[in-house]
Amino acid sequence: MDSWGMGDTARLIGSSYGWMVTVTTPASAVAATALVTITSGTLPDPMSFVWFTGLFLVATLVLALAGALISVPFTYLLGRALDRVASRAIHTAAHSVLAGVLAAGASSLTTSLWLNSLLPSIAITIAVAAGAAAAIAIWRQLRPAPFVAVVPVDEQHEETERVDAQRSE
Repeated sequence: MDSWGMGDTARLIGSSYGWMVTVTTPASAVAATALVTITSGTLPDPMSFVWFTGLFLVATLVLALAGALISVPFTYLLGRALDRVASRAIHTAAHSVLAGVLAAGASSLTTSLWLNSLLPSIAITIAVAAGAAAAIAIWRQLRPAPFVAVVPVDEQHEETERVDAQRSE
């Protein structure tokens, strides 16, 4: 593994935020809305479903941007700590747990200050979305580079001459 730097950190956080905005938060918003519907025992009218899901998305995405900025030193230090670890699975698990823990802590603090109560289900939902986004991002970032065969120019020239000689025969 190459040495982990600030560019790697920025790329990982940006990619994680992108995955969270486009995939994991919308999926968790629908799941959270469905969970609220199931636990309440009544079906909400469609407008309430859209309103709650939209509010969850907007609140999460704004908070996720703040969380992305807060996570910079933690992500950088974790990346540096895992410099000598070659396993993509370990990197993925570690970054996923870090993102989930940071998201759970930040969302718990925010909901307790904003709503004057602690809503663990929302914090858990946001933590799962953040952890999944980080897992996807780091797994893709650390994928092995494609193998490219380098053939010296002399060998290419000799091969071309050999093929041309075979064709003229």
